[in-house]
Amino acid sequence: MLGAPVTVLPGIGEKRAQAIKALGLETVRDVLFGYPRTYKDFQNVVEPEHVEAGVEQLTCGRLSNLTERVISRGRRVIQGQLGTLRLTWFVYHKGSGTSFLYRKLQKADKLWVYGVAKPGLFSLEMNSPEFFTRAPRLGLMPVYPLISGISNEQRIRWVEAALKFLHLLPECLPERFQGDYPARDEALREIHFPTSWISQGRARERLVFEEFFLFLLGLQRGQKQSDGYAHKPDGELVKRYLEGLPFQLTKGQAAALRQVAADMESSRPMRRLIQGEVGSGKTVVAEYGAVKAVASQGQVAMMVPTEVLARQMVQRLQASLGPLGISVELLIGNMRSKEQENVRVALSTGDVDVVVGTHALITEKVSFRNLSLAIVDEQHRFGVRQRSALLGKGDADLLVMSATPIPRSLALTIYGDLDTTEIRDLPAGRQVVDTRLVDPSKRHDVYRYVVSRVRRGEQAYVVFPLVDESEHLDLKSATQEMVELQRGPLSAVRVGLIHGQMGKEKEEVFAAFYAHEIDVLLATTVIEVGMNVPNATVMVIENAERFGLAQLHQLRGRVGRGHKGGICFLLAYNVSAHSRERLEVVRKSNDGFFIAEEDLRLRGPGDLLGIRQWGQPLFRLADLKGDQDILQQAALKAQKILEQDPNLESYPLLREELDGQLQ
Repeated sequence: MLGAPVTVLPGIGEKRAQAIKALGLETVRDVLFGYPRTYKDFQNVVEPEHVEAGVEQLTCGRLSNLTERVISRGRRVIQGQLGTLRLTWFVYHKGSGTSFLYRKLQKADKLWVYGVAKPGLFSLEMNSPEFFTRAPRLGLMPVYPLISGISNEQRIRWVEAALKFLHLLPECLPERFQGDYPARDEALREIHFPTSWISQGRARERLVFEEFFLFLLGLQRGQKQSDGYAHKPDGELVKRYLEGLPFQLTKGQAAALRQVAADMESSRPMRRLIQGEVGSGKTVVAEYGAVKAVASQGQVAMMVPTEVLARQMVQRLQASLGPLGISVELLIGNMRSKEQENVRVALSTGDVDVVVGTHALITEKVSFRNLSLAIVDEQHRFGVRQRSALLGKGDADLLVMSATPIPRSLALTIYGDLDTTEIRDLPAGRQVVDTRLVDPSKRHDVYRYVVSRVRRGEQAYVVFPLVDESEHLDLKSATQEMVELQRGPLSAVRVGLIHGQMGKEKEEVFAAFYAHEIDVLLATTVIEVGMNVPNATVMVIENAERFGLAQLHQLRGRVGRGHKGGICFLLAYNVSAHSRERLEVVRKSNDGFFIAEEDLRLRGPGDLLGIRQWGQPLFRLADLKGDQDILQQAALKAQKILEQDPNLESYPLLREELDGQLQ
């Protein structure tokens, strides 16, 4: 019954059911788990003379001295007195008679008023308060998300009706944890209609824990039981690789190599995330893992997000691993069919040690003789499904690389199935990108500077928040500005354009810029990963206030990758105090981990992770910023459960909950 459509609830027909899909309400269960966004405190009714300024309160009395007057064409003000409290409403009424609101107030024998009073000339005043002509239900009144045509009172009635089916909802938490929190049915009743702020807090804690717990279990379930590939301890081949490195490992790199070595030599499957700054040397960790795998007669698959990055990575690996006798091949969709087939055959026979590719690696046609290590680069561009598909090619260890530092609370949710290693230090000689926040009035000076650097033989990026011009947003777009810049300040240099809506030509533009056939590349955030052009020294980010801090940090990491250093100009328009605070964080700091934490604090996980683009929040109730303690508890308890029972065989109700089978 809980899976029944909302039309079984009173007051919801087919037309209304279609409308409230926008609120995520399609079943009775959705109504039960559609939590209030806030509450109105109707616990106490205060006498008008006892109302306090600056506090939301409910008061009641008889309305006197009611008047209505016209203040401009179509606009009127209604005023009245509730004891010592002055009430004011502003209404729009074109007709000659009195307004509907005035007539409604005039008929009221008694009025209940809710709002915030402020000091007036002679007494306290309430402007545009909410009012009731009948006594409202006392207590904490839930306030729900709404859409046009749906009132809060309607949602309250639907919840009341849905609660009648609550006995059909089983307790999903294991019995060993139930004593720590209110029961599930009690928590749901209290979250909708709290008997006190304390009971509401306990109910919320239980439901937040449940969200985190189920999410982490769903992410990690079934992954602990697979057999790992126990690689050999480091031998001659690994030794030759390490001795041949043209630089000294940083402390962070050395620590990461030790962790990867321990994981790969264990019979337990390695599931490790390597987080680090752009340029922190994560690729060395991947290379080390690859050499270790090949030394144990295994094969390696590295999946990257773009074909250009795949080609670049193959060139690097062939240069570093080729002298060791390790064969490295490319597999991407843009190769000729015969070339692809040759690589696939070589992989199946074991004649290829390492393959680098894009999504082409996870097609059904690809098989390995002995895949022992899977490497996923720029993990945030791939989903869990793609990762699992690659692992499905063999009993392989997994190494995940990310140049986007993520706060610990987010890492627990996005990568909760992975052990995490952070590389915080940068190699010696790595230069910090000079970041400048520039007033739009200096825009032409910025582009003159870009041209001056191009004339020295260098290259530049210009990044925009949009592909095409928008009627609704006053933002600069890549296609619009390309025309303007080519006609104006960039007329003397070679300009290219790249964005995510392009097809195969996108890879061609990437390649042209890499080959220095393009001086200035105009782009959207498609260049955030996969671009390694040491000759690029300048970046201009238009409408910088529209980007997340972590995203700005990642973008500027595209420049200064060579010995010349780099400079990044942040052009911000109509900047509020809040926007300036955010942009100052990026200007002052080059610490990606600090920036990620600040981004989480200032904008929330939606912007940091791209959830806004996903269309749905990650959780209904839980707050990754405010509920980190509960998240930690949920992570520990989920881990304990899965260590003992990876497939939840002893927890059928929990398994059904995760499978979405409860009705």
